[in-house]
Amino acid sequence: MVNNKTKATATLAASAVFAVSTLPEISPLRFILPGATGSFVLGLLNHGFLAATIGGMADWFGVTALFRKPLGIGFHTEILRRNRARIMDAIVDFVGSDLLNTKNIMETVRDENISKLLIDYFEENNGRAKTKVLVREILSELFNELDTKKISSNTAPILENEIKNLDAQKFFDAVIKVVTNDKHSRRILTILFDTGHKILQSKHMQAEILKKITELREAYEGDSAGRALVLSSMDLTDEKILNILNETVDKKISDAERILNAKGMVDAETANAADDMIKIFGGFVKNAAGSLNTKKFFDDIKNLFLQRFDSANFIKTWLDVNVKGETDPKILEKLRRQQAANPNVKLIVEVERKPVIWKDAADYIVDAKIDEFKKNPAAQQKFDTLIKDFIENLLEEYRGQIPLMIRERLDKFSDDELTEFVEGHVADDLQMIRINGSVCGAIVGMFLYIVSQIIENLVR
Repeated sequence: MVNNKTKATATLAASAVFAVSTLPEISPLRFILPGATGSFVLGLLNHGFLAATIGGMADWFGVTALFRKPLGIGFHTEILRRNRARIMDAIVDFVGSDLLNTKNIMETVRDENISKLLIDYFEENNGRAKTKVLVREILSELFNELDTKKISSNTAPILENEIKNLDAQKFFDAVIKVVTNDKHSRRILTILFDTGHKILQSKHMQAEILKKITELREAYEGDSAGRALVLSSMDLTDEKILNILNETVDKKISDAERILNAKGMVDAETANAADDMIKIFGGFVKNAAGSLNTKKFFDDIKNLFLQRFDSANFIKTWLDVNVKGETDPKILEKLRRQQAANPNVKLIVEVERKPVIWKDAADYIVDAKIDEFKKNPAAQQKFDTLIKDFIENLLEEYRGQIPLMIRERLDKFSDDELTEFVEGHVADDLQMIRINGSVCGAIVGMFLYIVSQIIENLVR
C-alpha cells in the first residue's frame, strides 16, 4: 500500500512537470489548442500547476522543518529539536494534568458497571475456573509457609492434656446412647450381619467349620456302626452338611437384612420383627456395658495410648500430608526399604502429591460466593461503588505521579530519538498537508488567473 509521503512527493513532482509543460512558449499543447481560447486554457493550466508546485513546495518545507533542516536552511527549522523543553512541558501538562486527571478518568469509569464486567468475566471468559486456580495457589503458598513442626510442638501438649482429662464414663455413655439409638442400631446390625456373613464365607472360616463338622460327626458315630450307616444312607457327607449350614445361615442373614432394610409401607409382622432385633441388640449392648468397669478400661486405654502415641509427630505428619500436600513419610520409607533390599535395581518413582483436604472446600466456597454475588443486586451495587471509590482514591493519591512518569519516559529519548519517534507516528499523516497544499494551490492559482483575465479584459 502506497504511503502518504510517496503520494505527496508524486503530486509535487507531477505539478512541477505539468507547470513546465504548460508554459505557452514551449508547451506542445499550443499546436493542439491554437488561438485565444487555447492561450487561455494553457495559461489557466500553467498557473494552476505552478501554484500547486509552489504550495506543495511550501508545505514540504513546513512539514520537514518540524523535524530537520530542509535544504540545509537552519532559520526557524528543526522546530521539534529547538523547542524540545517547551513541547515536553506542554505534553506533560496536557496529558498529566488535563487528559488524565482524576475527573476525566472517573467520568469514564463511573459509566461502567464494574459488577457486570466481573460477572461476565466469571461466566464468559472462564473466570470462575481461573479464580479457583488463583485461590488454590494463594492458599498453597500460605500453607506451604506453615511451620508444622512448631505448630505440632505447641498443639501436642493441648491434645495430650485433653485426652488425659477426658471423662471416660461420660464418653462411654454417649457412645452407648448413639449405638443403641434405633436408627443407628439398624445400621450397625446391618453392617454386623454383612460383615459376619463375609467372614463365614471366607475360605479360612469355611475350612475351619468343615473341620469342626468332621470332628462332631466322628464323635457322634463313635464305635456305632448303626449311626454311621444312617448318615451314609442319607448321603450326609461333611461337605453336604456344610452346604446345608451355609444355606441356612444365608437365609437367616438375608431375612434379617431384608427386615432391617424394609422401607415405605411395612407390614406389622416385619416392623415387629425389626423392633425385636433392635431391642435384643440394645439390651445386649447395655448388659455388656453394665458388666464392664468402664473407668478402669478407659484409663488403661488412655495410659497405653499416651505412652505409645507420638502426638507431635502425628500432628506434624497430618498437616504436612493433608494441608501441605506432601508425600506420606510411610510411602517414602517403603520406597527406601525396597531400594535397600534391591541395591542393584534403580527405582525411579514419581511420587504424586497427595490431594489436600481444603481443595474441594475452597472450590465450593468460590462457586458459592460467585453464585451468591450474581443473585444479590445489593452486593453488586456495593462492590461497584467500592471499586470506583477505591480507583478514585488511588488516582487522587498518585495523581502527581502521572506527569512524572510521562516526563521520565520522554527524558529517556535523545533529541534524535525523540525526533524519530514523533516523526514515525505522525509524519505520514502530516504528508496530507503537502497533498492538500498542492490541490488548494492549483485551485487558487487557476482562480486568480481567471480573475486577472477578467480584470484585464475590463480594462481594455
